[in-house]
Amino acid sequence: MHPTRRRILTAGASGVALLTLGSVGLGLRPGADTPVPQDLKCLGPTAYRVLEAVADRVCPGVTPSFPSARQVGVASLVDAHLATMHPSDAREIEQGLHLLENALAGLLLGGRTRPFTLCAPEQQDRVLAQWRSSRITVLQRAFKAFRSLCATAYYSDRATFAAVGYPGAPDYGQRHAPALQPVQQREVPA
Repeated sequence: MHPTRRRILTAGASGVALLTLGSVGLGLRPGADTPVPQDLKCLGPTAYRVLEAVADRVCPGVTPSFPSARQVGVASLVDAHLATMHPSDAREIEQGLHLLENALAGLLLGGRTRPFTLCAPEQQDRVLAQWRSSRITVLQRAFKAFRSLCATAYYSDRATFAAVGYPGAPDYGQRHAPALQPVQQREVPA
């Protein structure tokens, strides 16, 4: 029996439908379900979990003198900072985190079929390295934003000061200065 045009088209359409269903399933695959703080200021739970995983890779605390990103609370510090930014800028960061987490995007951009938060640390490092050196400018910029936000939050915390030899902000005599007094209103005679 010879294949007819109708059978070939039907088989092709069926294949496309199966690929589409598989892609949607891959794109909707949930990531890690770790607890998140109840008082998030900007990020949703999924984006927060991805940011926490990125922070663990960017600031791993590889020696005993350096605390880990989780010990410092980098993801919470970044979340608080994002809440002070223009909403559209903060939304772009969150969208980038969702793109990093998405398994379908991972498959298309680098062959990864698992959400970022479910990948082993070595695979997360490879994914971030791919984003860092990607020809796609948006991925490079997203990586730089994630790295900058995490590193800034990490090294601005007092827990990291001693590890890098920073004594802290200088005291210009202001810590011992008297507190400012509120200006008292004088009564104006009527």
